Amino acid sequence: MDNNSPSCDMEMVTPMPHSSLRRAPPPIVQSEDAGVAPILRLVLDNMAEGVCVAGCDGRILTANPAAEAIFGPLSGVAFDAHFGNRLRLEDGVSPCPEALWPMGRAIRGETMDRESLYLAAVPSGGPQTDGVAAGTGVWLRVNARPLVQNGRTIGGVLVFRDITQVKAVEDRIAWLAHFDPLTGLPNRVELHRRLEKAIAAARQDGTQLSVMLLDFDGLKEINDQFGHAVGDELLVVVARRLRDVLGPGPTIARLGGDEFTIVVEEGDDRTVAAASHALLRAMAEPFPLAGGRHRLTVSIGLVRYPVQAKGVDDLLRMADLAMYRAKERGGSTVCQYDSAMMEAAAERTRLRGLLAGALDRGEFHLVYQPLVEAAGGRPVGVEALLRWQPSGDAAPVPPSVFIPLCEASGLILPIGRWVLETACRQIRAWADGGGPPLEIAVNVSPRQLRDPALLEDVRTVLAVTGIDPALLVLEVTEGLLIEDMDYSRHVLTGLKRLGVRLALDDFGTGYSSLSYLNSLPFDVLKMDGSFTRNLGAAELDNAGGQAVARAIIGLARSLSMTLVAEGVETPAQHAWLAANGCRLIQGYLVGRPEPAPAAAGLIGQLVAEHERRQNERFDFVI
Repeated sequence: MDNNSPSCDMEMVTPMPHSSLRRAPPPIVQSEDAGVAPILRLVLDNMAEGVCVAGCDGRILTANPAAEAIFGPLSGVAFDAHFGNRLRLEDGVSPCPEALWPMGRAIRGETMDRESLYLAAVPSGGPQTDGVAAGTGVWLRVNARPLVQNGRTIGGVLVFRDITQVKAVEDRIAWLAHFDPLTGLPNRVELHRRLEKAIAAARQDGTQLSVMLLDFDGLKEINDQFGHAVGDELLVVVARRLRDVLGPGPTIARLGGDEFTIVVEEGDDRTVAAASHALLRAMAEPFPLAGGRHRLTVSIGLVRYPVQAKGVDDLLRMADLAMYRAKERGGSTVCQYDSAMMEAAAERTRLRGLLAGALDRGEFHLVYQPLVEAAGGRPVGVEALLRWQPSGDAAPVPPSVFIPLCEASGLILPIGRWVLETACRQIRAWADGGGPPLEIAVNVSPRQLRDPALLEDVRTVLAVTGIDPALLVLEVTEGLLIEDMDYSRHVLTGLKRLGVRLALDDFGTGYSSLSYLNSLPFDVLKMDGSFTRNLGAAELDNAGGQAVARAIIGLARSLSMTLVAEGVETPAQHAWLAANGCRLIQGYLVGRPEPAPAAAGLIGQLVAEHERRQNERFDFVI
C-alpha cells in the first residue's frame, strides 16, 4: 500500500507493545472523559466479534480477544501482508486480489459491509500462529471502516465474525436446493439448470442430446412389505447402479419418488439406444435387499433434441409421455416419443374436462353381460359394465380410456356409487317384473377399495334397493390387492360381513399367489380370457394352455370357489370348459353386453333355451 497517502497522517499513530494492548489502548480516539476508555476496552474485550485497529502503515495497533482467537497474536502484525495471500473470495477458492485486502481498503478510505471472505489454513510447513485459523480454514464476515480523526484518515478498523458454522448451514441449504439428499443426485431444479446449459451447447455446436425418463414399478410393494427405510435403501442402490452403467458423462437426476431422468449429450441414435438397453438389462437384475433379492420393472421414455423438442419443458413433458406409453406396454421396455403421443395427451385433457360434469349430464349408462352355467346354459347373473357417451361426441369413449382418467381424478368414487346403486336397482326391477333371481356383478376400482366410505356405500345401497346381499358380487383385480394386502383383507372381510359375495377378476394376469387366495375371503375366481382363447384346439396345438386352464379349474375347486371363464367365444371353448368342470362361462358366445331392455330380452331367451333343453332331456328319459 502507499504509506505516503496524503489522507493518512502517520504522526497520529504509535504502535504499542502487545502486553499493553488491553490495559492502555493507543490514543487514537480522544475523550473528554478519561473514564470512558476503560469501559470501551471492557466492551471490546467482551465482544463476540473480532475487532482490530491498524495505523496507516497497516500494522495492528490493538485487537480484542475474539480477533486473536482467530488470527493469533496481532500486535505489530502487518495484517494484509501477513494474511492477504490466504484470503479467498466468496466461492472459497478464488484468491482475493491485493486491491481487495480488507485493511488496505479501510486505510484508503473504502468500506466493507458484511462481505464474506474465506481465510485458508496455513500451508503445510508454513509459519504457524496460535489462532484457530492456524490449522484449519475459517469463514469470516467482514466489516471495514477507515479510522478518521479531525477529517483525516489515521488508520483502519476491521470488525469480523467467524461464520464457519453459518456458512456450512448455508452451503447445505444451497446444496439441498439443487440435489436429492437421499441419493446425492441432482434434483429437478438442478436438472433444469443443466439441461438448459446442455441445450445451449448443443444449439451452438449443432449437436443432439437425448433425455430419458425412468419410472420404476414395484417400489411401493417393497415399502409396504418392508417399510420406507428399506425402500429408501433400494433407491440408493438404484442410483448407484445407474451411475455404474452410464459412467460420469451423462447427468442422472432424481425427480422424486421412483422417477429418474438421464441427459445424454452428443450421443447419436445408436449410442443412446445402446445406453437405454444397457439400463434395461442392468435394472432387470435383482436387487439385494432385506436379506433377499427383489426385482423392479422399469419403463423408459426417450426424446431427442432438437429433432422432437426444442426446450427444457417440452423435453421433459415428451419424455414423460413416452415413459407412460412404455408403462402401458407392460414395462421393461424403452419407448421413443412420437407426435401421436402428444395428440393422445391433448385428447385425454379434453376428456378429463368433459368427465367433470358427465355424471350430472346423464352421459353414463350401464350395459349387462350374462353369466350362464357351462353345463346346461342356465343364466345365473349378469355383470354390469360402465359406458360413456359424451353429449357432443358422435362415438362413445372406450372404458379402457375413460376409466383410468376417472381413477386418476377421483371421479371414480361418485361414479362408482352411481354404478353400484343403478345396477342393484336394475336387478330388483327385473325381479319385481317376474324375472329369475339373478346375481349382479359390479367392478370395484382400486380407488374405491381404498375409500373409507365403501362399506357404508354398499350397506346403504343394499338397504335402499332391498336386494338380497348374496346376489351382489363385487369384483376386484389382483393388482389392487397386492398394493396393500393388510388393508385389502380388512375391507374385504368387512364386505363379507354385509353378506355380499366377492370375486377375484382377471385371475392369472397379475400377481397370482396361492397364499393370498387362501387368506382372503373370495367366493368367485374369474379366469382371464387369455386362458380360454385357444381352448378347444387340438391337444398338441395347445397342450400348455389347456394344462394351465385345468390347473386353475382344479385350484378353484380345491378352494371351494366358483370358477367363471371369461372371454368364451366359440362352441369348442364352451365344450372344453364344460367337460373339464368349469362352473360358469361369460363371453360373446353367451351374449354381448347390452343395455337393460336388450339384456332382459337376452336373459329371457337364455331362460327359454335352458328350459327347452331341460324338457328335451326329460322327454328323452320318459
